Amino acid sequence: MNNKIFPVSIFLQQMAQAPDLLEELMAQIPVSLHKQRRIPGKWSIHEHACHLADVHEMLIQRFERFQQEERPIFQPFLPGKSVPDGHLLDMDLAKAIAQFRLERSQLLQLLESFSAEDWATQATHPEYKQYSALILARHVVMHDHFHMYRIEELWLTADDYLRN
Repeated sequence: MNNKIFPVSIFLQQMAQAPDLLEELMAQIPVSLHKQRRIPGKWSIHEHACHLADVHEMLIQRFERFQQEERPIFQPFLPGKSVPDGHLLDMDLAKAIAQFRLERSQLLQLLESFSAEDWATQATHPEYKQYSALILARHVVMHDHFHMYRIEELWLTADDYLRN
């Protein structure tokens, strides 16, 4: 097994491409499907897309803390428990996607200023056994792709095959 650390530049490239991927994906989906909650109690396409924008302020703050603090201590971010159920449904989708693009650009600008020491900064997070700026960067990429996969799944999957 290769223990080589994955290059940060790959994460940054994927983060930079995410707004285009989200826009391209959402442009293909009929608006009539955006707010349907096809799985009871689970988010709609609209909510998944808006969540990507909604989470950015928290992400930027976390990365700033990795630069500013020796060992930051984070609390879990639980959007389903900290905001009302309809919060994401009430958001304007076009504004959310524009916000995602703008704040992703701001995040990338911040991350491009990171030193090797910043990337290696360890933090404490009750959800994870290990947490660092590098792990958070990987989480951002996987988080983007997870929600975009859910969007595509809710759009394309036949009812008989849609899972909880």
